[in-house]
Amino acid sequence: MAVDVGALQERLQRALGTEFKVGDLLGEGGYAAVFRAKDRAGRRDVAVKVLDLGLTPSPELAERFVREARTVAQLDHPHIVPIYRVGGFKNTILFIIMRCVDGMSLRQLLERRGELSVDDAVRVARQVADALAYAHQRHIIHRDIKPDNILLDASGHVLVTDFGIAKASEAASASQLTTEGMVVGTPHYMSPEQATGDRIDTRSDIYSLGIVLYQMLVGAVPFDGESAQAVLMKQATADPAPIRRQRREVPDKLARVLERMLAKDPAERFQTAEELSRAIIEARPAAAGDRIALRRRRSAEPRNRRTRMAAGLAGLVIVAALVLASVTALGRGPRLRVTAPVPDSVNSRLQQRGILSRTDTAVFAFSPYSEREALLVIALHRVAVAAPRHLRGYPREGLAYRFGTTWRGGPKIIFVLDPGSGAPDTVYGRLSPRDAWELERGVRVLLSRSTGR
Repeated sequence: MAVDVGALQERLQRALGTEFKVGDLLGEGGYAAVFRAKDRAGRRDVAVKVLDLGLTPSPELAERFVREARTVAQLDHPHIVPIYRVGGFKNTILFIIMRCVDGMSLRQLLERRGELSVDDAVRVARQVADALAYAHQRHIIHRDIKPDNILLDASGHVLVTDFGIAKASEAASASQLTTEGMVVGTPHYMSPEQATGDRIDTRSDIYSLGIVLYQMLVGAVPFDGESAQAVLMKQATADPAPIRRQRREVPDKLARVLERMLAKDPAERFQTAEELSRAIIEARPAAAGDRIALRRRRSAEPRNRRTRMAAGLAGLVIVAALVLASVTALGRGPRLRVTAPVPDSVNSRLQQRGILSRTDTAVFAFSPYSEREALLVIALHRVAVAAPRHLRGYPREGLAYRFGTTWRGGPKIIFVLDPGSGAPDTVYGRLSPRDAWELERGVRVLLSRSTGR
């Protein structure tokens, strides 16, 4: 029996009262639907996932829905969709209120493009791996990693959602899954151990993410079939076509990472998602970036427009070459500029100095020639500015940057971090043109550019 969306919407509105105004349907499937709602007090949109208890096959499913939602609500990570509240109404519905991500799912992006650039694919995979690493450390397995459950907000930032079938791993058992009569996962993305009904652990999510990465690079999943059973059989027994045979531009290092992710034996895969994240960055340093290009440049333009632009573009190339030569000549290079993969020795020194936490990994470190006392470190989750007498840090999510100029005592280039909710932080006040150019090259793929002045 399908969900009666209208009736479910009415019951949800009664359950939420005047605090929220239930709006449009965002999606539906199985026994649940997702609606957009307006938080009247906070003046923000939220997403509400609601489960119709009249359609669920067993009371255990409803209990599991609540138990797991409350577990996931404790997760606080920049790449996991946050849950604000879990509740129910008169034994007819259960609901989860969560952040509403205004953007698109990875599935929608793949439907639009077919495949992603190698850099965008590894950026998505690395951010999902970071989210999984955080959840796995708290004994939570996602169990259904697939493009539908990977969202991209308007800025191209990745968030993992729908831990609705996730389960605290210490409580997981094959017998429980069998008695509840649930197929946990989606066949095209299920690990071999899921496909065969064996007990799973966190390494199952790593396999599923490998399937997603393969699809992002090729435009199709590695295993398909006429039925779910046929797909599951291939997951358990067949080897995927080598990725470089499908797409030659995939580098050898990344191909080896993907091959290890898709190993049939969990013991041959990466043993933790944190290890996987580091391996992806080492194979393709661009993976350290957080922004995915949601809009692709047009591949063709009207011929007359191209003709009109040709002369201007040629002139711009000449000007750019002159500017680059001038920047290179103006000032010495930075004292320190390290990009991903940052050597373990550098990470260890940063951790020893308290600049970096033991659970974070640096992806960019910079210290200009003109300001020897200041060190800027961008890590996977935080950004730190270290000076001899003080250390300040910011969450990387939502942090933006900008360059400016000051004329006090002569022209100087400044670099400012903008945390959004706090005062801007002028990290460098007298950069040379060469320092500014080298710094811009590093931060532009890691942080958003500020619109402030």
